[in-house]
Amino acid sequence: MGPSPRAVEAIVSNIEVITRYPDPAAKVLVNAAAEYTGLPEEMIMAGNGAIEIIYLLVKLLKPRRALIPAPTFNEYEIAVKINGGEVKDLLLQEGEGFVVDKEEVYRQWEKCDVLFFCNPNNPTGCLVSREDLQEIIEKAGKLGKTVIVDEAFMDFVTDRYRYSVADLVPRYHNLFVVYSLTKFFAIPGLRLGLGIGSPGVVCQLNRIKDPWNVNCFAQLAGAASLGDKLYIKSTVEYVSREKDHLYGRIRTVKGFRPYKPSVNYIFVNVEDTGLNSTEVCRILGEGRILVRDCSSYKNLRPVFIRVAVRKREENEKLIEAFLHIGGSS
Repeated sequence: MGPSPRAVEAIVSNIEVITRYPDPAAKVLVNAAAEYTGLPEEMIMAGNGAIEIIYLLVKLLKPRRALIPAPTFNEYEIAVKINGGEVKDLLLQEGEGFVVDKEEVYRQWEKCDVLFFCNPNNPTGCLVSREDLQEIIEKAGKLGKTVIVDEAFMDFVTDRYRYSVADLVPRYHNLFVVYSLTKFFAIPGLRLGLGIGSPGVVCQLNRIKDPWNVNCFAQLAGAASLGDKLYIKSTVEYVSREKDHLYGRIRTVKGFRPYKPSVNYIFVNVEDTGLNSTEVCRILGEGRILVRDCSSYKNLRPVFIRVAVRKREENEKLIEAFLHIGGSS
């Protein structure tokens, strides 16, 4: 649906700010984020995309060993390793739908001082319930372990109250939540993310971040987007309808087995086409359709792709391309 009209207007009507340095504290944005989340400003920091915050946090914490699910977003592992830490893989089982088993977390977390969870997970779209995460956070806190939850795609979840733990940050000093504005609000080119943690941790992160890390237009667009309630409501409703429609359509195509989606992308097994994920992506690419080849994710066989939920006409073009590969079931 593109960015919020308010975000576009905020940039266009304030084009003159390009001649000034941005506010290093991003106060207008942080204030808008505080109102949006219901959390105090001192628990929120702005970053040049969620990825900057992830790297800053790992640099600050310097974990000796981190427990990271696999498959998941690979930047967590990179951030840990470039800061001298080791990674323990929490292998998610394909036969169990790649869901996180909290009991397996407890069995694997020995000697791990930091735990990562991407919720909803990228690329599978699987969710960990708020109840399970809260139990993990509580038990981890008693053992001196920090839990980092990446909620980059949480805004797309229609019943997010069952999964988000951002509001629990004031209760648990060992919890840090990473939030992205680029996905849901369609402004990836502006690079904008938020970090939500205890005031002490946020203060330290602000001390070690680069100066002027969030540009003036990102601050303006981010604040305007967070305040656009109509855009937020309509986006959730539209994406929810389209993901259900696209999921249903993919299920009718021979050779393609989609996982039930929770967000704006769908994880698909293509092995029954007789092709691997790279071959499917190449064929789609020749037709000017780009999807994510998931063969580079750890602990995934090379038979998975991830497709974006877009507008109806674009989704139908994807289905047509799938039909040429697999045919009707």
